[in-house]
Amino acid sequence: LFKGLRRCVFGVDEYGVSERMRSQILLDEDSRQSYELALAFERQYPYGSVNTQMTAEQQSQVREKGVEAWEFVVDLDVNAMLQSKTDVLFMGGENCVQTNLPLPKTNSVYYFEVKLVEKPTEVNMWLGVATKPYPAWRMAGWNKYSTGYCANNGVVHQNSPFKGVRIGERLLVGDILGIGYQPRSGVVWFTRNGRRFKAIVSGMLYDLFPTISADGPCSFSANFGQRGFVFVEANVKRWGFGPVEGSMMPPPIYGANQNTILLETAVPSSSSDESDNDDSRSSSGQERVGSAEGTDVQAAASCVAEGNGIPEDSTVIDIEDNNSNNGAAPPATEPQNIRRSSRRAHGVHKPPLYQREDPIAMQLWEAGSTSLEPVVSYRNKNPELLEQQGEGADPSSSSSSSPLHLA
Repeated sequence: LFKGLRRCVFGVDEYGVSERMRSQILLDEDSRQSYELALAFERQYPYGSVNTQMTAEQQSQVREKGVEAWEFVVDLDVNAMLQSKTDVLFMGGENCVQTNLPLPKTNSVYYFEVKLVEKPTEVNMWLGVATKPYPAWRMAGWNKYSTGYCANNGVVHQNSPFKGVRIGERLLVGDILGIGYQPRSGVVWFTRNGRRFKAIVSGMLYDLFPTISADGPCSFSANFGQRGFVFVEANVKRWGFGPVEGSMMPPPIYGANQNTILLETAVPSSSSDESDNDDSRSSSGQERVGSAEGTDVQAAASCVAEGNGIPEDSTVIDIEDNNSNNGAAPPATEPQNIRRSSRRAHGVHKPPLYQREDPIAMQLWEAGSTSLEPVVSYRNKNPELLEQQGEGADPSSSSSSSPLHLA
């Protein structure tokens, strides 16, 4: 009611702007459309509709990363590119970027600086603070709950594009604008190249985010405390957003292995020791085989020549073809059998652990089948097994089978 009465009596809006002044500033259709869309955005997202206070997860992130937790966020509808966490390149049009985290409120003063890296003369930039959400096409200080410093003329706007107060000078490429915030009183103040302006902006008792906007191609670099400030007092009193290093330790240097938990608690396993011992024994055994192979063959040949056949401590596996030998035992003087028996006699190459009864061979032997050649059977010294085999054997098939001897 009061706003409507003031508009009817004095002809001004809630910001104290008359209709005549508004028509003089909003000269073209694009400006009027941008202003109307901004008013609709304010009605849709009033302050407090979105929770922007720092959450417990964000506070934990600040403790872990320190000041590195703050970074600018470029939305999809913003024509800008994020070169690093704090370096942004605007590529044309009216755009606005804000940080992911708000300004802290623990200390009495917080401060950050923005350096103009590239800026053509005809491009306007506004540097300040604002709440979230904020219209992505509006300049800082043109909407409610925001304030911004115009880099082209040194005018500070607060909550309105129609009214501004000149407090400083024009900024050039390479100049650094500093912005200080006192959360307990809601005061915002500015510095230029390390010198503080006397004028202040009051009434900013909100959750504020660093906000940079421009209406053309340009770039900037922000400093939230990750490096030294140009404003000396901010360095002395440590007005940065957080500590330079958080509680999260950096990763170890590549190749460094001293004083690590892995080396202090690692214990060699017994299996690895046993495998190492087996490897050493096998390698030494192979060396012995190479030196004693000739003597072993001679010893086995001498035993055969004496009529003893195969030595008692050896194991010979003979697999014969039924058609070629007709069940006859292979000659014991074959060099391959002698070499194999001599190697097994010294235990260098151990034979596999055969079962006492091969079920497949027994079934084939009982059925008298000769489909698989050569047929393998076992001769065991166990008397009970021999009796069982004799009872189930077929006399006609005994001559066609070749025994497999296991001594």
